[in-house]
Amino acid sequence: VSWNVGVIVAVTTFFLTDFRFFPSFLSGMGAMLATSFVMKKRDGKITPGGLLKEEKVYIHSQLHEARKKWKQMRIARFRVRSLVMWQKISRICTAVDKMIRAVEQHPHQFRLAQSFFLNELPMAVTMIEKYVYLINQPVRNQEMKEALWKTERLLDEVAASAERRLLEILSNDVFDLQVETKLLEQSLEQQKLPETIK
Repeated sequence: VSWNVGVIVAVTTFFLTDFRFFPSFLSGMGAMLATSFVMKKRDGKITPGGLLKEEKVYIHSQLHEARKKWKQMRIARFRVRSLVMWQKISRICTAVDKMIRAVEQHPHQFRLAQSFFLNELPMAVTMIEKYVYLINQPVRNQEMKEALWKTERLLDEVAASAERRLLEILSNDVFDLQVETKLLEQSLEQQKLPETIK
């Protein structure tokens, strides 16, 4: 591309400067070098996955925060006395861990999990920590019981939401696997055809 720009600028300058070779040569070389510099600078900002370096840094920082929230949730899980609640929190922890790992492998998938990591996960962690604090208190009134029951119900919804997001993230991998399976089946079928002809 930079060669093309250099040649076009050199030819244009050649005709504009009354057929003088030296100014057209210098302007063509300058345009070529400037274009090459700009393109290399732009290419340096793009990572192999097609993301800008700034995006990659942002995604990495968000995954780091999500991992911290995940650890908080795991710690809170061990302070719960109820086996049912332990299972609900474990279900959320498992889905979040798998989401984080999937996005670490494929950073471009972060967009699918972004709203969960930024909104639902922090609220879920706060809710779980408050639930653990209140459930371990020796006294309860009706209002507290209702709040605890509502929290238990909402955690089911959070777990379902996390699992839906995980499925969205994994959908491309499932599609890739289906394509690879079809290609392998076709290859095996083609190998069987010459054997049946004999």
